[in-house]
Amino acid sequence: MIDYNLLTIQNPWWQNRDSIKNDPKIKEFENSSIKYLPEKILNLRLKKGAINIISGPRQTGKSTAIKLLISKLLEKNFPAERIFYFNCDALDSRKELIDLVLSFLEVIKENNKTPLNYLFLDEISAVEDWPFAIKWLVDAGLLANSKIILTGSSSINLKKSGEFLPGRRGGGVDIKFLPISFAQFFRLLYPEFKMPKQIKTVRALKKLQANLVKRGLNAKRLYNDFLFTGGFLKMIDLKLKKEPFASTVELYINTLKSELAKFGKKEVNCRQILKKIVTSLTSETSYSNIAEEAELGSKNTAVDYLNFFKDSFFLEEVLFYSIPQKRVVIKKNKKFYPTDPFLLWISQAFILGTNQIENLYQKYLTNPLDSQLAEAFVLSELYKREHEIYFYKNSKELDFYLSKKGLGVEAKYRTKIVSKDLKGLTLAKKKILVSKNTLEKRGDILIVPVHLFGFMTEYL
Repeated sequence: MIDYNLLTIQNPWWQNRDSIKNDPKIKEFENSSIKYLPEKILNLRLKKGAINIISGPRQTGKSTAIKLLISKLLEKNFPAERIFYFNCDALDSRKELIDLVLSFLEVIKENNKTPLNYLFLDEISAVEDWPFAIKWLVDAGLLANSKIILTGSSSINLKKSGEFLPGRRGGGVDIKFLPISFAQFFRLLYPEFKMPKQIKTVRALKKLQANLVKRGLNAKRLYNDFLFTGGFLKMIDLKLKKEPFASTVELYINTLKSELAKFGKKEVNCRQILKKIVTSLTSETSYSNIAEEAELGSKNTAVDYLNFFKDSFFLEEVLFYSIPQKRVVIKKNKKFYPTDPFLLWISQAFILGTNQIENLYQKYLTNPLDSQLAEAFVLSELYKREHEIYFYKNSKELDFYLSKKGLGVEAKYRTKIVSKDLKGLTLAKKKILVSKNTLEKRGDILIVPVHLFGFMTEYL
């Protein structure tokens, strides 16, 4: 069993309910110029025995969300000693994980029974073979009265939970906790702005644009600001406060390095792979080509590193989808994009060994890199809505295709849209072209400026 004093270090509310107010995550939240409330976590209906898994990249606020939920439970006067939080970065094995939970359950036992309790195991993916520990606890009937949330920074969480916890999740749900979208960014900055429920037509978009102008809000400027900070709350807060970014950029780079070390990845290989991804942004490539240009020696090594970046929510791999055949073609080339605009700057900072990202960002605001940045933004917005995203290229090309919706999205960041820009969209049932400034309907194709695209509610 683990010593009680060790448990109290991460659960100070056991001795003083108000100590949650001094928690570093809560204090950081309170001191922020923006107050992002993760409603899908705070309003999650937790059932006894259900294993809920929250996964997403590090430094996006998963731990803060858990601490806010704990604060909410304490405000509702739930017994403090029955709320257990632990950051599993401090654990080395599944046995330690089992001992940890057993120690907590022993502490709260009443009349030889385990009362209702909350169990929050943060960054459980840090523990190798963690699903076996959870499976053992479930099979032993020890979690029947626990409301459980596990968090992790790798999508391998979901894969392992499916493979090793079949029938043992008790109706628990999987939640992706990603950097916020452009629309969430806007609502965070202007919560009083009355946003229409449906924004899906040229008329609705023009009305929105007029209302923004009326309020003195410049959508293009907001779009450019978001391209710099992405959906990362720390960066948004710093920009609003007009404070330096270097130390926070260093934090994100060091977090990436820490993850690389944990999973046995070499920094030099990752730099070469990210360099290839950045230089070929918006273009298709292959595993073999990445392996060759990154001098990895083996296609399998490239696949292994790319899977690491995908599982860490750092990159999205867009596969080829044959629209005529209605199927994914695995052997075709792929396209890779950062899952959030800010991660493009982190990638480049990591490649170059710098924490100064402002010049990197400014460089991408000019032609031709601005068009690459716009396409990457479109991908990130689709990704954050958790779509399965593909691309198509034959005699006609389509940047993104959402097969389940029959939706084609083409990014053409240029002043004038000509007929040949629309050709690829003829393959899709629903059609959106993301432009630089043009807002109109041509036939059945909706043309939307990139700075308004993130506001759309329909089709996406």
